Amino acid sequence: MTWFQAFNPFMIFTFTPFIIELWAWQEKRGMEPSTVTKMALGCFGVALSYLIMAGAAWSAGGDSATWWWLFAYFVVITIGELYLSPIRLSLVSKIAPARMISMMMGLWFGTSFIGNFVAGWLGSFWSSMDKMSFFIMIAAVAASAGVVTWSFNRPLKGILQG
Repeated sequence: MTWFQAFNPFMIFTFTPFIIELWAWQEKRGMEPSTVTKMALGCFGVALSYLIMAGAAWSAGGDSATWWWLFAYFVVITIGELYLSPIRLSLVSKIAPARMISMMMGLWFGTSFIGNFVAGWLGSFWSSMDKMSFFIMIAAVAASAGVVTWSFNRPLKGILQG
């Protein structure tokens, strides 16, 4: 099991050049998603990864599931993470007024603290919920975050292009 902890960091190093190449290819064709769209896609990727885990819980039916489910989970969540992590601070630096960038970065990390606190609270339901239901709940939260993030696409379009 300890080897599974190495999947995500390894995949980050492996997938990053391909994601960057994909974005460059999309940019050349005028099809690159906006920063906000990339973040929303990242949230949807996280939601999909937890739906994969819900599928694993369903297929196992209380027994052990094959490790391929976990591998698929790590592939999808890593791609989602690559659409989120490097993009979010770039977004803050793009939309914050120049004199307030440092303060806005701090505020971003403050919201990350709150998000991690909520994630810990949601994780407390692990022992009291059916595993499939738990993973679906987490997927719903991530998908909701994707919808909320996507809703900022139009209001921020002018700021990001200007």
